[in-house]
Amino acid sequence: MDTLETITPITIIQNYHLMYAKYDITILEQNIGRLSLQNLLKTQILTPIFCRKYLLHPEEYGMCVEDHYISRDDILLYQPHITMEQLDKFQ
Repeated sequence: MDTLETITPITIIQNYHLMYAKYDITILEQNIGRLSLQNLLKTQILTPIFCRKYLLHPEEYGMCVEDHYISRDDILLYQPHITMEQLDKFQ
């Protein structure tokens, strides 16, 4: 019974949730298969590592055609706290 008490429940989110709230990276990663990468880019505060791992690999994580056109410049535009150096560092 003790192990059940230590299990953290997964928060399920869909694309429409993204415009109403900010979610931490763990929740976004748990739901990556349900979320548009474009929506993530435009609505959430992301880390450079998250951007490299998911946004720049749409062949694995993309939901729609638009997800395949995310560029490094798009990341810099919508995530102004991230620099090109940070994106390059996490290659």
